[in-house]
Amino acid sequence: MHPELKELLNSGSPFYFTPNAVTLQNAEALLHYIDDINLERTSTFEFTPAESLYLVWNAEDLEFHLECLTDGRILYTFRKGGYGRANGCLAIDKFIPLLQEYLLMSIW
Repeated sequence: MHPELKELLNSGSPFYFTPNAVTLQNAEALLHYIDDINLERTSTFEFTPAESLYLVWNAEDLEFHLECLTDGRILYTFRKGGYGRANGCLAIDKFIPLLQEYLLMSIW
């Protein structure tokens, strides 16, 4: 398990839920992808009232709002310069290639 997720789960607050296995797997896949592409990330995953995990990730002038839902999909919004560029809800195997394409297109 990714160290960030271990830390989150060990935070110990009785008000937090334990995410289901699919939510944790998707969050871990996202964290490993972000680590692999070696872009700085200052934010961490947070628990939501909907029992999902939410991450805001800023890279340059890009902003990514990512939520790992309990049904195994990723709810996402991509923004550039403060304006929404893309949003939707996809399975992780379809989301990672979309994120990769968006990152590549935004470089230019």
